[in-house]
Amino acid sequence: MELDLYLKPVDFTKIKLAPWAQKKYALGTLLEKNRERLSLDKAKIVIVGVEEDRNAVVKGSAEAPDRIREYLYSLNRVAPRFKILDIGNVRCGNTPNDTYFALKDVCRELIDHGITVVVLGGSQDLTFGIVKAFEERLFCLVNVDPKLDYHKGDKAIDSENYLNLVLRRPSTLYSQVTLGYQNYFVDSLELQHASDQDAETKRLGQLRYNMPTIEPYMREADIVSFDLNAVRQVEAPGQYFASPNGFYAEEACQISHYAGIGDHVKVAGFFNLIPRLDSSDLSCKLMAQIVWHFIEGFYCRIVEDPEKNVHDFNEFIIDLEDLDMQITFYQSHKTNRWWMKIFNEYNDTDRLVPCTQEDYDMAARYEVPDRWWRHVRRLSDTRRNSRTQPR
Repeated sequence: MELDLYLKPVDFTKIKLAPWAQKKYALGTLLEKNRERLSLDKAKIVIVGVEEDRNAVVKGSAEAPDRIREYLYSLNRVAPRFKILDIGNVRCGNTPNDTYFALKDVCRELIDHGITVVVLGGSQDLTFGIVKAFEERLFCLVNVDPKLDYHKGDKAIDSENYLNLVLRRPSTLYSQVTLGYQNYFVDSLELQHASDQDAETKRLGQLRYNMPTIEPYMREADIVSFDLNAVRQVEAPGQYFASPNGFYAEEACQISHYAGIGDHVKVAGFFNLIPRLDSSDLSCKLMAQIVWHFIEGFYCRIVEDPEKNVHDFNEFIIDLEDLDMQITFYQSHKTNRWWMKIFNEYNDTDRLVPCTQEDYDMAARYEVPDRWWRHVRRLSDTRRNSRTQPR
């Protein structure tokens, strides 16, 4: 595929580094050099912008990609020979639908070649375009969001209900998780609808005091969609949601780092920054740092497989006699991360699921973790849907 047909390249001459930036060590300097000497097929991670907000609830995020670059490029490179490219912005189509499909084609081409994609939005409905790139493979989607972005019965897509289309069945979607929702913005019927769709939700308060519990969700994710509205307004004024509550700036960066080190994350999108609402460019600077933490996390990524490298793991088998079953847990010697092995209800399909030590401790008390039950249901549904393929 000729990706150049879809893209407008970055004009590095228009992007000035901050006065405090060390040009020699700046990420922008590395990206400019890599454009000349690094071919796309050699890249490990690629940045692409999408100047699309026509289906946004509040317009203005189309200006965000290049504004994020202004501050992202001034930050230090992660490593001198890091194989990272910025391939520019996707050309917007005649309609938002055209842009979704262009983004789909770009993402599909890159992930088919083993390249991780960082998408600078744009409005969050662009997540739908990213999801379209996974039409022929099983995938997990994680949203960082103050609300649940679907409205039952709505047919028109916008930046707050795009999940209506994503959750439509049949689908190759294996799981969808919303992290950081705030309960006063979500009706109980919406939560029930999420549960009926087997989508998982975690409140802001549940995560704030135990941030490491986010890591297993990111380790399983294929797509991460980050909404700037999930950050409290005082630290990110360039947003339309403007809530006094939300994640703190350093927590947002920590979440993005977890996404970066996630073994399976293939596309991470960062959305809903509105520069015209941004006092002192604070939100642009924050979004640049959030993206930087994803890139740094990617560079530090350690891919582990308990089944292929058995000597690098502790294995624990919990025998639950009352349920006549066993749960096998694995703990990494290198990273101290945990997994558990899940079988479907037919006992003929298994999956290694990232988990926490708390899941193991619960099983050791002869209590079945909620994570186990969820994945048994999902695996069973996947088996019944013959159109899905393992990732």
